[in-house]
Amino acid sequence: MKQIFTIMVVALGALAVRAEEITLATYNIEHFKNHFLAHQLEDQPIAREPAGKEILSELRKKNDEDNWETAQVILEPKFNPDILVIEEGCGQSDLNYFNRRWLNGAYATAIQFPSNTDRQQNLDLLMKPGFKLLERRDQYHLEPDPVGNDRGSRLFARGPVFVKVQTPGGYRLWVGLTHMKSKNPGPVATPEPGMGTAAERKGREARELRQKKIADTQWRNREARRTHEIIKELEKAGPSDVILLGDMNDSLGMDAFEPEAGGDALANLVGPEKDGLILATRPLTGGSQYSFHGYWRTGFREMIDHIVVTRSMKDKLGEVRIVTNGLAGVASDHFPVMIRLKTK
Repeated sequence: MKQIFTIMVVALGALAVRAEEITLATYNIEHFKNHFLAHQLEDQPIAREPAGKEILSELRKKNDEDNWETAQVILEPKFNPDILVIEEGCGQSDLNYFNRRWLNGAYATAIQFPSNTDRQQNLDLLMKPGFKLLERRDQYHLEPDPVGNDRGSRLFARGPVFVKVQTPGGYRLWVGLTHMKSKNPGPVATPEPGMGTAAERKGREARELRQKKIADTQWRNREARRTHEIIKELEKAGPSDVILLGDMNDSLGMDAFEPEAGGDALANLVGPEKDGLILATRPLTGGSQYSFHGYWRTGFREMIDHIVVTRSMKDKLGEVRIVTNGLAGVASDHFPVMIRLKTK
C-alpha cells in the first residue's frame, strides 16, 4: 500500500506540471546605467537653472532614444523573452523605471542583484507575470579569491547569481546569470622617458601588458571553475535542471593567452564530459556568428554570450539563436542570445 501511495503522489505531481514553452535570454546592454542620467537629474537644482534645463533636455532626448531602442529589441514579438538576464545592468530604481516606462510593465519581477562591480555593471533579472521566484542564491560574489587579483580579494568580478524559479505551468528550475572577467586589461603604466631608450620602454610596456592579460585570463579561469562547481552543487540539491546565461567574455577554443593561463575558460566552465553540462550555444560557435558585434568596429567580434545547462535539460532544449533583427545592432554592442525550453 505504501508503494502504491508513493506512486500515486509522484504521478499526481507530474500531472501538476503542464507542458509549456518558455523563452530565456541574456543581454549585455552597453552602459545601461547611463540611459537614466536625465531621469536621475530631474529633481536636482541644476534642472531648475536655464542652462541646466537646456542640457537636461538634450540629455533626456539621448536617454529616451537609447531606452526606446533597447525596449524595442526586448519587446520584438519574435523575441520578447519570459525571463531576461541583463549584464552591464542598471540599478534597482532605474530598472523599475525602465520596466514601467519603456516596457509598459511587461515584467512582474525586476531585480538588481548585489555584485562586485566597480563600474555599476550590475546583474539584473526580469521575469514575466506567472513566474515565481522561490529562492535566491545571490551571495557568491562574497567568496574569496584563493590567489587574489588586481581588484582585491574576491573571486568573482560581478557574478554569478542563481534563483530557483517556478513557471506558470509548475516547472521548477535554477536560473543563473553571470558576467565574467573581461578581456580588457585596463591601463598599463607607461615607463618614464628616462627609463631606457624608446624601444626599451615600448618593450617593457608590451611585456607588462602581456603579463596583465595572462593574469586576467587566469582569474577568469578561476571564476569559470568555481561557477562549474556551483552549478553541480545546485543540480545535486535539486531541482536538477540548472541553466546559466550570461556574458562569459570568452569564445570556445584557445585564445592567445589561455594555453599558459589554465586553458579555455569556456571549456572550464562547462567542465569534463562526465559532469554532464551542456553548452547550449555550441551550435552558434565555430562559424561566422557572434554575439559581441561592436557596432561598426569589426576587429573583436566574438561569440562570448553563452548558455550552459545540466544534463537533465537535454530533451527540453529548443531553438537557440542570436537576436539580430530590428534595432539589435544599434541598441547595444552585444546582441541578445535566447533559448526556448519545452518543459514536457
